[in-house]
Amino acid sequence: MVLDILGVVLGLFFILKGADTMVDGSSALARKFRISEAVIGLTVIAFGTSLPEFVVSFFSAIKGSGDMSVGNIMGSNIFNSLVILGASAFFTVVPVGRRALWVDIPLSFLAASVCCLVCFDVLLWHASQNVISRWDALALLAFFGLFMYYNYLLARRKRTSRIIEEHTPTYKILFKIVLGIALLVFGGNTLIDSASNIAVEFGVSEAVIGLTILAGGTSAPELATSIVAARKGRIDMAIGNVVGSNVFNVFFVLGTAAFLQPIAVADIKPIDIAMFLGGPLLLWFFAFLFRRINRAMGAVLVLVYLCYLVWLVRTATA
Repeated sequence: MVLDILGVVLGLFFILKGADTMVDGSSALARKFRISEAVIGLTVIAFGTSLPEFVVSFFSAIKGSGDMSVGNIMGSNIFNSLVILGASAFFTVVPVGRRALWVDIPLSFLAASVCCLVCFDVLLWHASQNVISRWDALALLAFFGLFMYYNYLLARRKRTSRIIEEHTPTYKILFKIVLGIALLVFGGNTLIDSASNIAVEFGVSEAVIGLTILAGGTSAPELATSIVAARKGRIDMAIGNVVGSNVFNVFFVLGTAAFLQPIAVADIKPIDIAMFLGGPLLLWFFAFLFRRINRAMGAVLVLVYLCYLVWLVRTATA
């Protein structure tokens, strides 16, 4: 237990250091090629910070732990929508532009909706069991391809008109990004392994472990990256990281894992589905009304997640 607690501390340290390194490198890359930081957040950073989810979901699926795999994805996206932007708003007001309001946040809801369609066959299609088949996986990967094509078009249109000098050589910038991703993945894996060992001691289900410990652990890179980006004034990068990670988690991570090994889903509850779909909707509601996420709204988002977490823990230990 002592070693696991130490692993949690070390994992958090590497995650925070990796987030700081990757934000600096990604900002430099955006300046170097005059690409919008929102695009960098939606792609490079989102992919890098989604690697822990990919590792956990892939190996969970391969080992037959379907509930842990899907629970990790759903829990991570719930955490991303409610806690990450909520916590970022504690440090600075997060303005929400037109593209984030009408494209980015709805993309998170679309990803959650598609995930529910392929996951819950019994509830929606009256099938005998819930299975994410290889055909479902191909549909998820097709959506991922459309998402990447959208970002390609966005990158072509959204080049920064003003020239910002960036003298750092490209290979040094790329090295910084890779180093940041490596630190994030190492820290995330260390945190996940240690926290999972602690959770198993209490005998909770795979779905609950995926929705709580693994979701929080694998989302720690996104949390650290968005907070660091917000504190450095990189608001587009902070929002893009959350949205991009949600889309990557569902379309790429779950799609790839299910294509390699169809995933059986058994222990995901209706309240988990409601939170999965409701997180982006609540975020969009605040953005639509106020065009920003301030500290009070951030506190509401975090409080909603904490209530959900308390419910999970109470039902798991009842």
